[in-house]
Amino acid sequence: MIFDILFLPIVFFIGLITSYEDIRYGKVRNKWIILGLSWGLIILVLFTVWYFVASPITHYYYFEIQNLPDDSPAPVFTINLDYLSRVFINAIIAFLIAFFMWRFDVWAAGDAKLFMVYALLIPLSYYWKSYLPIFPSFVLLINIFIPIFLYLLIRSIVYFIKFNYFKITEPQIKKEKKKFDKKKFWERIKNMGIMLLGFVTIFLVFGLLQQPIKNSFNIDIAPFQMFIFAGLIIFSSFLVRIFQKPIAFKIIIFLLFLILIYGFSSSPLATWQIVQRTIKMMLMFMIVLGIFKALIDFHISKTGIKEIKINELESRMNLDEMIVKKIKSNKKFYNKYIGRFYPGGLIPEQVEHVREWLKKDKKIGNTIKIYKSFPFVIWIFFGVIITLILKSSLMHLFINLG
Repeated sequence: MIFDILFLPIVFFIGLITSYEDIRYGKVRNKWIILGLSWGLIILVLFTVWYFVASPITHYYYFEIQNLPDDSPAPVFTINLDYLSRVFINAIIAFLIAFFMWRFDVWAAGDAKLFMVYALLIPLSYYWKSYLPIFPSFVLLINIFIPIFLYLLIRSIVYFIKFNYFKITEPQIKKEKKKFDKKKFWERIKNMGIMLLGFVTIFLVFGLLQQPIKNSFNIDIAPFQMFIFAGLIIFSSFLVRIFQKPIAFKIIIFLLFLILIYGFSSSPLATWQIVQRTIKMMLMFMIVLGIFKALIDFHISKTGIKEIKINELESRMNLDEMIVKKIKSNKKFYNKYIGRFYPGGLIPEQVEHVREWLKKDKKIGNTIKIYKSFPFVIWIFFGVIITLILKSSLMHLFINLG
């Protein structure tokens, strides 16, 4: 209860103020991040120090100040050191996860830092129904992304029906004729095959090593499969890029070869059943994920893009993917003046260089496409509220309902 009293008010304050500023100004100010981190770290450090000094101070208070008899009870009120260590470990892992999600363009820097703040401030008791050892805040991550995916999926289906069956057009966006690219098509098929091998290898490791690990170390890794599956969804774009690298492909093949040798040598029938089940599950997963991504791309192309004049380009704006590819193809310009496109949009130092580059390219014209901003901060706060109410992940809830 003491952590609820100390942390939850600041969680709601930061959630409300950052959501308001994201809607109004389109950014998360660092002062709220610093406030949340400072508040959480100071309180946790004080409790850690108190753990070591609580007993002598309590003893002195009861027997030296109040002069109680020597046999009087002297209860010591403190926080379990194991709990405090788990809080710190969870916060460190949350920092690493947030950093990598920012580094690999899953979300903007402000969103990543905000997730780190919430992971530090939300008491671990709010994850107990689907508690994941070492990193319980993965529940929060799931509760942030699943509502976003569902929201985008529903909107995508609605707009797909509207644009295809009611023949509604988007007047402000010029239509572009797209030709079938055979090379690109086969490249996608190849990438899907590599992705399938990677995912199958991951789940085979779980399926075949679950019982040996449980027998040897008394650790049940079965609950981790749900979180691995959620991780595959959240980090799917990043994982595809990783699996495409030649060294990653070789590692996948090597691991798959080793796990199959182990499985067929120890339990051939069970291994074959696990292989069949895993391949079927991953094929279904990839088909569903492919349809989902296609719908999301359709939704973005129809509702998430707008045209502006080149001179109207400002910082924090996200350029259309085709323009980004063109700029990246000019390696000399990209390396010298851009360096990297950030998920949060263009930084002030990049804007003028991009404007000049666009004006020189006669094929582009006077207008360009940019992506409309998405209020991700509000969805993060929504995920926080879901976590506080359910004390579990939405995936865990859906599984139980099923």
